[in-house]
Amino acid sequence: MAFRKVATVSEVPQGKGKQLTVDGSKVALFNVSGTFYAIDDTCPHRGGPLSAGTVSGKEVACPWHGAKFDVGSGAFLSPPAQSGVKSYPVQVVGDEVQIDV
Repeated sequence: MAFRKVATVSEVPQGKGKQLTVDGSKVALFNVSGTFYAIDDTCPHRGGPLSAGTVSGKEVACPWHGAKFDVGSGAFLSPPAQSGVKSYPVQVVGDEVQIDV
């Protein structure tokens, strides 16, 4: 595993997402009550940016058509999406948020 710094803890407010580009891939980083999660940022339905979605608990709703995903596993929870997205391991070291892509 090759964890690398992608943000600081203060860059991602609780209950929000942030779009990152890591090795050419768009990744959504979420802060859920101080725990950080990372999934692919592109909704498989029509390509909406999941990082801009509404976060409720460990769920994010795509801002374009409302498909819901689990921010921890990337699993899709409701249509119109028919599949989930990839999730990535996340660790916090000091004030650095690191992911392994």
